[in-house]
Amino acid sequence: SSWNSPQAPFCTVAPSRCCALAMPVTLEKLEDAKGIAVISFNKEPVNSMNLDFWKALKSTFEAAEADKTIRGVVFQSTLKKNIFTAGLDINELYAPSTSEERLKDFWTTLTQTLTSIYRSRLATVAAINGACPAGGCALAMCCDWRIITWEGSMGLNEVALGIPVPRNWCELMMKITGQHPAEDLLLSASMPQSTDLRQIGLVDDIVEKPEELLPMALERLKKWLKFPPQGFSITKRHLRDEFAKRWVGGIKEEAEEVWRAVSDPRSVKALDVVIKRLHGAHAKL
Repeated sequence: SSWNSPQAPFCTVAPSRCCALAMPVTLEKLEDAKGIAVISFNKEPVNSMNLDFWKALKSTFEAAEADKTIRGVVFQSTLKKNIFTAGLDINELYAPSTSEERLKDFWTTLTQTLTSIYRSRLATVAAINGACPAGGCALAMCCDWRIITWEGSMGLNEVALGIPVPRNWCELMMKITGQHPAEDLLLSASMPQSTDLRQIGLVDDIVEKPEELLPMALERLKKWLKFPPQGFSITKRHLRDEFAKRWVGGIKEEAEEVWRAVSDPRSVKALDVVIKRLHGAHAKL
């Protein structure tokens, strides 16, 4: 897509019509589960998270947040393949394909989206079908609950590509898993399978089949939605606000750090190898 393409739209119509309109991110309020909405990622073939994707997700989540009839959200993939998302689009991080200005816009947009999910009044569940590296893992870690399919895997694997894991992503993982497991995962660029993920607390539940993800996510949300909303949302704010404020306050600095990292000739060379290995066709991180 063009570097200057307009903001991707979102829609709130039934899933069949959403797919026909080929929106990358869609929002559907469930009729049979009061107060719950589903945000679906449908950017074939692998939900690569480029600037347009993050803009669409940001505006879609803002719409859910602003709708006072919505109290809980499930994030899911509706791709043909068993992939939640292949993570950040490598072309957004490959310095010869982008610019400092665009990279900083990209990083600001994705961080504003992640932090709004992390500190949201809404109860959030990531329903992870299959592979979930890098940016997908960061999004899932911002949710209140994570469910994954049996064959699924997840992690922040940037080190394998010669890119440092962003500072706040490191801290977020440490908050979930503890210091030593986070160090082990991040420094070895690990993508653990479902049972290992549950053991270290990076996911909360495992299902055998993809079609079991949404029912389990709804079951979890309904438990939370039994409570009056203010107790849940204010307690969540107490738990997360200190880190969230630091994360939001450091967006500019982190964007500059990421630009320095990806424009380093050694990083460019490492990503060049990755892109060549993927034949340069829709290379994704």
